[in-house]
Amino acid sequence: MDEAEDPRTARCMEVLSVIGDLWTLAIVMALQESGAKREGNAAATRTAESGQAEAREPGMRFNELQRAVPKLNAVTLTNRLRKLEDAGVVSRVAESRGKQSTVYDLTPFGRKLLPIVDAVRTVALDLERSGFAP
Repeated sequence: MDEAEDPRTARCMEVLSVIGDLWTLAIVMALQESGAKREGNAAATRTAESGQAEAREPGMRFNELQRAVPKLNAVTLTNRLRKLEDAGVVSRVAESRGKQSTVYDLTPFGRKLLPIVDAVRTVALDLERSGFAP
């Protein structure tokens, strides 16, 4: 069987086609870091009565994402967010507190991709430490 015909390889290629480009991976990393900060804050502010974490705040607004990935222009960010939303990696929620804003967050499926993101980050750091320069 040709490697390209192997269903396992095809599935891996599908996943990489969703998160494999530079800006998409950077967006997922920013949402991951934002979620970790929120969860850390929620854990630090558990309610005294139940010991449960407070409700999870929503993800990041468009402008927050743009600041988190500073070299990414608005058009590319918009296109990548649409691609991630279509793939079920990112959720998009329109809020209307005062003025209209849109909040993006990782979906449960998107959070399943985080071990891959962490592995890429680890390899990148290892390569940097070894002096590898692309």
